[in-house]
Amino acid sequence: MSDQISNTTVAQGAMQMFLEEYCAAGIQALLFDTDDEVMSLHIDMHELLEFNHELAMLLLESPSKFLPLFNIACLAAQRSLKQQTTVSDSICTVKEDAQVRVTHLPNHPTLQRTRIPGSEDVGRLLSISGTVIRTGLVKMMETHRVYSCTKCRGVFSVNAEVEQYNYIPKPVRCLVPGPDFCNSTAFVPADSAEDSQRCVDYQEIKIQEQVGRLTLGTIPRAIVVVLERDLVDKAKSGDSVT
Repeated sequence: MSDQISNTTVAQGAMQMFLEEYCAAGIQALLFDTDDEVMSLHIDMHELLEFNHELAMLLLESPSKFLPLFNIACLAAQRSLKQQTTVSDSICTVKEDAQVRVTHLPNHPTLQRTRIPGSEDVGRLLSISGTVIRTGLVKMMETHRVYSCTKCRGVFSVNAEVEQYNYIPKPVRCLVPGPDFCNSTAFVPADSAEDSQRCVDYQEIKIQEQVGRLTLGTIPRAIVVVLERDLVDKAKSGDSVT
């Protein structure tokens, strides 16, 4: 595997190879699900470590950068597999919003936690076990907005910031990718309402450290967790979750 795996293009290609080799059955389930009940693809971290150790470590250290690349690779893998089938589009459809979910992190204290993580863990991929003590209502969240530049006529999107309560900042300059830098500050929302924004379901739940795993006299801490898309309504109060 290339030493330049940290390069976005190379990493995405490696991810697609991994998905096609290790997750073919999951990709088929996505393609042939006609009720939109299957909207996620689970990948085993142990298998990713076996396939490419460097790629797995990059995912653990920078999930905010590499998980979106895995979603793009999942889309490419679906399209590649669909081209190999002869069934009609009504039976086999590419799920544009499919999300990659990472499971079975290595059993190491830095990755598997029974205590609520602290500020030093921000930006890292962790597995936390706890008990659900509260579930919120299912709400709708705008994931991004799409703008059209009035100067270069390009189109770009601005993602919502989950840490800022799903706030979408107003762009200050054109963000259209490409070799030619456009310094325009004039842009308008995309023409179509369907193209200009995308909304998904989300739900906030609160999980608490499991008392049985704490030392005597320790007060259990709690943390709010945001569930999105197909994870909504999967947990209820009293459930032990990871």
